[in-house]
Amino acid sequence: MVELSFYALSAGVVAMLGYLFRGYSRSKVLLYIFMGLIIWTSYLTILSKTGVLLDFGMPPRVPLMIVFPVIAFILVIVNRNFMNQALTETSIHLPVFMQSFRILVELLIYATYLKGVFPQRATFEGLNYDILVGISALLAGFGILKGVIKPKGALIWNITSIGVLILTVYSFISTYYFSDFASTLEGSRFVEFPYLLLASVLLPAAIFLHAFSIKQILNRPKNSNVH
Repeated sequence: MVELSFYALSAGVVAMLGYLFRGYSRSKVLLYIFMGLIIWTSYLTILSKTGVLLDFGMPPRVPLMIVFPVIAFILVIVNRNFMNQALTETSIHLPVFMQSFRILVELLIYATYLKGVFPQRATFEGLNYDILVGISALLAGFGILKGVIKPKGALIWNITSIGVLILTVYSFISTYYFSDFASTLEGSRFVEFPYLLLASVLLPAAIFLHAFSIKQILNRPKNSNVH
């Protein structure tokens, strides 16, 4: 059930991100998403099957081969001209609301911890406070929609939430690469499917929404309605 949930949630998140581009030609968007998923899935499969990620020594393979390249790709994408339509046509509160998917991610992380695959340190019982970001996303999104939270407040929320996300990533890295947790039979499964989807799909989705939201806020005319 936990394994299936990773696939279901990842598919749902990809579909949610696709909604941001609803104003584009549907066939073109679907084609790009499909091609991107094929390329990314193939790359992840190669990494997983070759056992490259099973080396938990230095340098840390998952951050270097998955997380950092994704962050670089996202920063490039959100600054491309073709993103302008999505940035201007999407209400500012929407990408903030979408971050509430992190509530489900945290519950899934905890369920995976109960299976022995993820460490307690990486759950909300340890150093992972990301569930608070998911909950606050509902409140912040509603506040932006009603005009209670202004662009500066939305920007502060995004930056603070990124800080919490960095702490969450640290909780995983510090456990898998600076302890003997990964040497256990279940612990090493972190770099296998479907658990690999946490670092390769769910984490990038959160980063993309933050980058998208911040770009929206910075590009928004000062006299424009915030929501």
